[in-house]
Amino acid sequence: MTLNLPPQASGAQLGADVLPLADLAPAEAQFERRDDGTVLLRGSASPAGTVFFPAREFSLEGGARDLQPCSFGPQGTLYSFSTVHVSSVRPTPYSIGYVDFPNGARVLAEVRADAAGLGCDMPVELRAEGSDWFVVPVAGAAAGQGGVQ
Repeated sequence: MTLNLPPQASGAQLGADVLPLADLAPAEAQFERRDDGTVLLRGSASPAGTVFFPAREFSLEGGARDLQPCSFGPQGTLYSFSTVHVSSVRPTPYSIGYVDFPNGARVLAEVRADAAGLGCDMPVELRAEGSDWFVVPVAGAAAGQGGVQ
């Protein structure tokens, strides 16, 4: 069987209207330390109430451009997680997880904790160290306790 495939294109001949959109806002600080804890910045809420992180130039739901900056944290709920055991770019093992925040945002974050003690629906809080942000379980929390709604 012979496949008749078109020649590979570099995209140079394509117009700007068919190239991917630069939808992420320019990179700036993603978090801020406050008296009540670390919060994520540069999220944007669409007119429909959807929250994006990091900030975007336009809504993925309809293309609205009148997004409002917002912040969220420090409390959230660990929705799911995984422990990485093989990596070519950093020491292993380490854990990552999706964290749900009360404003509806779901963010992929590094989870700094012993993986054996992690569980879905665990309350977590944002922390920062240097230029990195991450989440840790709330002191005394156990898996399945439920977090911030």
